[in-house]
Amino acid sequence: MTVLKKIVIIVPVICGIALFIIMKNTKQEPVRVANRERVCSIRVISLQKTFVIPRSNAYGYVEPERKWEAFSEVSGQIVEIHPNLEKGNFIKKGELLIKIDTATYGLAETKGKADVMSVDAQLRELEQSRKNTQRLLEIEKKSLSISARELKRKRELHEKGYASKSDLEKEERTFLAQQTLVNNLQNTLDLIPSRKNALMAKKKSGESTVTQRQLDVAKAEIYAPFNCRLSAVNVELDQYAAAGTLLLVAEGIDAMEIPVQVSPREFMKILPRTDQPFLPETLSMETFRKAIGITAKVRLPLTSEKKIQWEGRFSRTSESMDLKTGALTVYITVDKPYANVIPGRRPPLLTHMYVKVQLQGRPLPDRFVIPRSAVHEGKVYICSPENRLEIKPVDVEFFMEDLAVLSNGLEPGQLLVLTDLAPAVEGMLLDPVKDKETALRVKAQSLGEDG
Repeated sequence: MTVLKKIVIIVPVICGIALFIIMKNTKQEPVRVANRERVCSIRVISLQKTFVIPRSNAYGYVEPERKWEAFSEVSGQIVEIHPNLEKGNFIKKGELLIKIDTATYGLAETKGKADVMSVDAQLRELEQSRKNTQRLLEIEKKSLSISARELKRKRELHEKGYASKSDLEKEERTFLAQQTLVNNLQNTLDLIPSRKNALMAKKKSGESTVTQRQLDVAKAEIYAPFNCRLSAVNVELDQYAAAGTLLLVAEGIDAMEIPVQVSPREFMKILPRTDQPFLPETLSMETFRKAIGITAKVRLPLTSEKKIQWEGRFSRTSESMDLKTGALTVYITVDKPYANVIPGRRPPLLTHMYVKVQLQGRPLPDRFVIPRSAVHEGKVYICSPENRLEIKPVDVEFFMEDLAVLSNGLEPGQLLVLTDLAPAVEGMLLDPVKDKETALRVKAQSLGEDG
């Protein structure tokens, strides 16, 4: 056992010494590796000037452009209603919606007409009285003239002693009586215009009453002023409606309006670049609309929003900025919101629908459009013809979604580095690979198309 233990200990030691001698005799000198420059693979696109359509996205709720609230202007019982007078139904322009009982107003109109006829009869009687009085006055004036000549003759006879004083006094009394009669007739004739004016005023008052009753009768029938859709109905058949009662509310279906809030920076982005001022004497909303040339696309913010879209037009802006948000409210109008409806695929543009509005300005020529991620604190990375990294400062005119629009700082044909280099060392060697897909997407988005 002692010999076996010695063998177990000595054999491994001898093997280790032999292995060490072999490794020492067969070792090689270390190979020196030559220094090589590290090459970084990158994605690039070729820069070209192009048109860009500035745009800004906003969200808002749809509202009807025209809204009509029908109030009862007269009181009475509802005797007739439209067969489709229910919330949500469509009504055509000119259709009778509600009719109120006009019996009371009809009686008042008849009484007013009778009063006018009575005044007309009094006017005819007054005119005839005027003619009769005029004729009597002419006759009495002739009698007065004869009486005056007779009085003069009696005075001459009395002065000569041929007529007594009593005859002269009798003739004077006759003359005075005739003169009084003429004056009375003249006064009666003079008062006729005043009486006629009073009757004319009474007639006009009666005619006004008749007209008012006729208007009341007309107001008892309520017609749809435009093509609309009922949004509220507060009346039923045989119900009594007091004057001033809200009967129904209807919304126009020819156009919808979307107020959206846009920050001043975003609104300035879509305005045209011009130095021509607006003249105060020619400034109007129509002139403003034509000058700025803003268009809009209205979409549902859904997964398939590209398929559900309406063309909108800039209508107007609010008169002031919002005090809470500092934003400007822009109103977009969509014509024919119920056109091209496809059940299950394309709904109509309904009131209170939440939509995305893309405002678009006029195209801007000669701009470089690059991905927003390619701008690094006001600088971009360029791959030189020698495949070396160049860092160039640029002027960003504005950012638009995931794009950046540059006004200057680059040259056409340069290769823009899309890869985010870390670290980015100017002059480092690059291995560029053109990203055609990104180039096509950027070009499509710059023209307002969906990339």
